[in-house]
Amino acid sequence: MRHFVIGTAGHVDHGKTTLVRALTGVDTDRLPEEKARGISIELGFAPLDLGGGLHASIVDVPGHRRLVRTMIAGAAGIELVMLVVAADEGVMPQTREHVAVCELLGIEHAVIVVNKADAVDAELAQLAGEEARGLLGERWHASVVTCSAKTGEGIDRLKEALRAALRALPPAPSRHHARLGVDRLFSVRGAGTVVTGTLVGGAVGVGDTLYVVGGKESRPTASRGLHVHDAAVQRAEAPTRLAINLAGVALDEVHRGDVVTGDAHLRPTRAIDLLVRGKHALKRGAAITAYAGTAATAARVDAVQVVEGGAVVRVRLSRSTPLTGGDRVVLRGGVGGPSGAVVGGGVVVDAHPDRRASGARRRALGAGLATLDAGASMLALVESCAPRPLERASLDARFAVELEALVHAADEAVRAGKLARVADGGWMLREHLLALTVQARALVMKHHEQAPLERGLPLETLRGRLGQRAGRPVAEEAIRLATSSGEPAERLVVEGDVVRAARVKSPAAEQAASKADGVARAVKAASIAGATEVMLAQKTGLPAADVKAVLQKLSRDGAASRLSDLWFDAEVLTEARRRLAAHFAKSPTLSVVQFKELTGTARKQAVLMLEHFDTLGLTRRQGDARVLR
Repeated sequence: MRHFVIGTAGHVDHGKTTLVRALTGVDTDRLPEEKARGISIELGFAPLDLGGGLHASIVDVPGHRRLVRTMIAGAAGIELVMLVVAADEGVMPQTREHVAVCELLGIEHAVIVVNKADAVDAELAQLAGEEARGLLGERWHASVVTCSAKTGEGIDRLKEALRAALRALPPAPSRHHARLGVDRLFSVRGAGTVVTGTLVGGAVGVGDTLYVVGGKESRPTASRGLHVHDAAVQRAEAPTRLAINLAGVALDEVHRGDVVTGDAHLRPTRAIDLLVRGKHALKRGAAITAYAGTAATAARVDAVQVVEGGAVVRVRLSRSTPLTGGDRVVLRGGVGGPSGAVVGGGVVVDAHPDRRASGARRRALGAGLATLDAGASMLALVESCAPRPLERASLDARFAVELEALVHAADEAVRAGKLARVADGGWMLREHLLALTVQARALVMKHHEQAPLERGLPLETLRGRLGQRAGRPVAEEAIRLATSSGEPAERLVVEGDVVRAARVKSPAAEQAASKADGVARAVKAASIAGATEVMLAQKTGLPAADVKAVLQKLSRDGAASRLSDLWFDAEVLTEARRRLAAHFAKSPTLSVVQFKELTGTARKQAVLMLEHFDTLGLTRRQGDARVLR
């Protein structure tokens, strides 16, 4: 059984409330002031059972021009509008404004009810219906019924028209999270705070975790109880009128206009980008009032960007308001026009726009989001973040295009080679990532040119330079790509804490190799005596700095070792170690004198070598001798 939400619309005193009473038997005017003045001031609600499994909630809205805010709050979430027009007056100013509001809220289905047929002849009633049908235009799916709520004439025909209209409605848009704009709130003794509104998305069950999102924060709560038209239920699915008993929330902690939701990511915003279709009267700097769901706040137009079929309007709100991408917003100004004070409105394409973005970036993103196409929106979003990646977490509850559609579009773009994944949850333009890969290789090659005797560029330095603007995750991905893609000769190689080129061919590299070869030969020639850096500089004719750099390279490569101020070729130390082992195979101790005789070294070199073997953990000193560890 599907539940529907029907809303009334129309000029004051055209009989909306009387019509609802004739349909349901419920008088939605409950306030003494409403009964005394004979007009609706607050929203009214009534259940309607049309038979055949068709159950609806009727939201009766006030028709006075000063109560349009209340009308908009009631219209949020309705699927079918009963546009009530008095046969003796026809279309009036609030008829036009209510229709404009309904259009901006995305409502397309209506039953035009020509009421008060008992007050005029049939021809005038027919003219009133034709006028109302002309007001709606071709975009609306609408039928016309003539009746009299006062005498009951035509009420059965109206019910049949409502049945036909409800059956023709498309499936309600699916929302993963429950969403209800608070339009009434009160406290029940023994139960606590109760809020009512139209559940426009998702479902709520007793005990579900919920969040009350207001002007400053999102407050966690839970549903202690649910009522649909005074009947307790265990679970309610959108769309329906619903009362929720909130756990742990005081009455003064929730307000009309707040949102009760199951979405933990929904948060208030002070600026939105709004896609306005067709004609509008919005100009930069205009002071307006923004109506979203059951909330209303003063606002100002910050920018108007013309796009195909309309405009993307940056609206700055004076008070933080809970909004998500895809929400509908109505904008009203202070001067009345053909549609009353309504000057525009539409769908939120970005609920949290980046206020720091340049004008060019803002316009490019606005044009992409205005398409409401997942692929175009995703590419525009990625480009707007460049050179940093678009993070997956930033997409929640922000854009008009569904999150799943955006992620799917990103995956398709990755497969097509337009985008590249970064870390676990982000995307960037593949061409930008490839450019960083080229930059990584260039930085490493430059380091080889400037410091040819070093192993390569420190890995952390490369990460820092690549990530200065793009961020560390992008730097990591660029390095990974530089080490795994391209021709083998062009790839980078990560060795411990440095990055080097797989193959380096340049005059500087050849000159460095020549220097290294000369110093290595000089160290080898020094043999068991070893050589100081000064001695090596004299023998090779190289500057001391070059000798030092070469010796550090020889040490890293394991070709030479430094013992105090002397450098020894690796083969010399290997041979000394072999003779050391051969001695201990015959004797448990070794003195310095014995080691001198074994190796043919002077005392200084012998002591340095023995201390070196102690450091390696081969031997330990015991008195004046060495023993094996």
